[in-house]
Amino acid sequence: MTAPDIVSRSKALMAAGRAGEARSLLEAELQGGSGNPAVHALLGYALHGENRLEEAEQVLGKAVRLFPGDSTLHQALARMRWMNGAGDRFIDDFLAAVKAHPSDTVLRLKCVELLRHAGMTGPAERLLRDGLSASPGDIDVQAWLAILLDETDRLEESASIIRPILRAYPHETDLRLNLSHTLMRMGRPDEALQEIAAVRRADPSQQLAITYEATALRQKNDPRYRWLCGDQYVREFYVAPPPGYADIATFNRALGQSLRELHTKSHHPLEQSLRGGSQISQNLLASDDPVIRDYLAALHAPIQAYIDGLGDDPGHPLEQRKSSSHAFSGCWSVLLRPGGFHVNHTHPLGWISSSYYVSLPAQMSVTDSQEGWIKFGEPRWPIPGCGVEKVVQPREGLLVLFPSYMWHGTIPFSSGERLTAPFDVVPAVAGAK
Repeated sequence: MTAPDIVSRSKALMAAGRAGEARSLLEAELQGGSGNPAVHALLGYALHGENRLEEAEQVLGKAVRLFPGDSTLHQALARMRWMNGAGDRFIDDFLAAVKAHPSDTVLRLKCVELLRHAGMTGPAERLLRDGLSASPGDIDVQAWLAILLDETDRLEESASIIRPILRAYPHETDLRLNLSHTLMRMGRPDEALQEIAAVRRADPSQQLAITYEATALRQKNDPRYRWLCGDQYVREFYVAPPPGYADIATFNRALGQSLRELHTKSHHPLEQSLRGGSQISQNLLASDDPVIRDYLAALHAPIQAYIDGLGDDPGHPLEQRKSSSHAFSGCWSVLLRPGGFHVNHTHPLGWISSSYYVSLPAQMSVTDSQEGWIKFGEPRWPIPGCGVEKVVQPREGLLVLFPSYMWHGTIPFSSGERLTAPFDVVPAVAGAK
């Protein structure tokens, strides 16, 4: 196999939870003298997948010395150090690389991205300002600075940066959506909708544009918001126990044991929505664990019931994708610990998203606390007039289904552990009925 083939095969093996096989494949390639930085990066991830954490850092540390300007390797090393609990020092080597290669915009922006996810907005802004000092006309650096300014509440300055870029590059939909977000945060939904409409015309299926359209409509108290995000689209189902299990509680104990064996990391992945817990790297769709296979099989009936309950409006972004069959596009597990939560987010690559509750702390059964409940309607960054509008109480064995474009997050909780197994669904045959 060529190095790109080995990279592709190794990624598939790791997604299936077969990190050891991926490691052997990658080590053999490196012994053959591979000069592909991606092979080194994936070897680090494979070792981490086997819980060989110190070795993973050593491999990646050596690799960045071999390829000091490679952004993929620096990303991998920084992510590894974050997951291993390095705190703010996780990014030190990456920052040094940017300083050593000041004209490398890709290196700079990838470092900025990780700093943002870690909440280190000060260092991120300094990197962007330094980049603009060296290259004042760099559009990419300007765009990222505008995003950071939005996220740190300097909205007028953010808009003043994006507008001239858009005049020069009117077809850049990401920039247009960034501007629409800033306008909504400034309380100007009509202007935001103009920007969003241009994106929706260019790509009607752009899910973030649908999310932003719904948000701006809500700001305006426009009834079309309920058409997009009404309560009828958030539905609760109790999953039936698979064959061989006396009840769903018995099954959840077995499922919880299988999932907990996969939660081997103590820190949340840097770029995921959870805080204060762990998320497995393995895609459960590739698991050969019979309990997990039983879980996936048990989900089909409630998913189909949800789809059958949808209307048939050809202009509705959820209902227009209604299909006679469906497919999972991803399935994972999240273990939240005391103080843990999900920041508000959406799933831009999904159609129908979910939360399935495997195991919950006792206090989540108290109806007036709302600890650990899933919430809907509140955007990631504060937008006037768009607070939490719906909450659902978790219960073991409960499956909550909702459109992937809806804002959702989790209210923090004080004690115990909250184990879930969420997934995304897409139409198996788009447009079929």
